[in-house]
Amino acid sequence: MTAALRRHWFLVGLVTLLPLAVVLGTSNPSDLLVRSTHALPTSWCTAAILFLMSVTLDTGRLVDSLRRPLPVVTAISVNQIVLPLACLPLLPLQKSADLRVGLLIAASVPCTMAAASVWTRRAGGNDAVSLLVTLITNGLCFLFTPFWLAVGQRWFGTVSAEGSLEPGDMVVRLVTAALIPAAAGQLLRRHRGVAARVDVNKKVCSNTAQTIILTLVFVSAFKGGLRFQNDGMIEGLRHTEFAVVWFSCLAIHVLAMVVAWTTGGVFQLGEADRRACVIAGSQKTLPIGILVSQSTGLPFSLVPMLMFHTSQLFIDTWVADRLQRRNGLSDSSLTTQGKSDPASAVSDQR
Repeated sequence: MTAALRRHWFLVGLVTLLPLAVVLGTSNPSDLLVRSTHALPTSWCTAAILFLMSVTLDTGRLVDSLRRPLPVVTAISVNQIVLPLACLPLLPLQKSADLRVGLLIAASVPCTMAAASVWTRRAGGNDAVSLLVTLITNGLCFLFTPFWLAVGQRWFGTVSAEGSLEPGDMVVRLVTAALIPAAAGQLLRRHRGVAARVDVNKKVCSNTAQTIILTLVFVSAFKGGLRFQNDGMIEGLRHTEFAVVWFSCLAIHVLAMVVAWTTGGVFQLGEADRRACVIAGSQKTLPIGILVSQSTGLPFSLVPMLMFHTSQLFIDTWVADRLQRRNGLSDSSLTTQGKSDPASAVSDQR
């Protein structure tokens, strides 16, 4: 039991802190707690997460994927075009403004940073493809994500007119809190001494990033609890609505995997490249999802991102294991590739 808790502490934290924060928010919390949560600099927290994950990301094999860009282009297209497009028809099914915009956020944020490579290796895929997809989608998130949110606001009513989803503001927020820290992490890693020190302390960096994520999750859920209490949202959000948005998250995630696998076959990509497209094309990162959700002024817009994130942990583990068995790879060969349990490598998220 102790070993399992050590491996899956992040998931345990999510399951524990999310309901706890909502309960505290609806139970007449102290003014100090309310002021503390509102004072937390969420943008700086997200920047710290992405810097920590970027500086630990080994990019030495990216040149392999640059020589053959078709798998990378395929995965990016699925992640940043197919997935948001698949989300749009599902928006009218969401009865809450929070859940509508939250579902679109989950569909339009970039690929995970570390987990995509971990799951790709587990599946016997080309992890150089997943690394490059990670860097490009995170580097361009300040363009893709605001674009899809603007589409949702203009054509699907994802937020009301008084909402705070202004594309220009979102671009500035994502550049400062996502692009710059991610680029800084990679530039700093070019120094051999720094890279060696970071690699030795990779687990510390990963655990620190995950702890910050749990803090942001707690704060967002706490604010949602306050809104439940102050605005009577508990009468407006029913269990069926949460079930609908979770089903929607599952549907678009699985659809992205199917499209990536099928498209890879049409383009006659190699088996390893197709597997990388399936994983990197369908995964989404949590920190940027939290950042964008916080900027909307809709506390429960974070819920679909958490649902998508939690679901992909289990779905992608199952899919990766199935793909691995197609290769006939043994557990020992996977260990040789330096892979750890993907549930514990939820390190990304990120």
